[in-house]
Amino acid sequence: MTELMSKAKGVTHVVTAADVTATEVVFRAQDMKPNGYMVVVRDAAGAAKAWDGAVTIADGLITVDNSGATDFAATDVISLLAW
Repeated sequence: MTELMSKAKGVTHVVTAADVTATEVVFRAQDMKPNGYMVVVRDAAGAAKAWDGAVTIADGLITVDNSGATDFAATDVISLLAW
């Protein structure tokens, strides 16, 4: 388990109005082919949201979208950890 976590990479993104319009945020999986991920969405004040969209990993990209009932909104913060 330690070896997997030592290869984990994380990124944080502040959601913009353009992201909301596109209904997705795309992250580039730099130099890795992720096998797993964890996504946390928080509002601008830092409170966790019950975001339930989808995450897709394909072609070196990790896409986080608003296909669920609770969407991310402008100024929310998406934290992604991939391994």
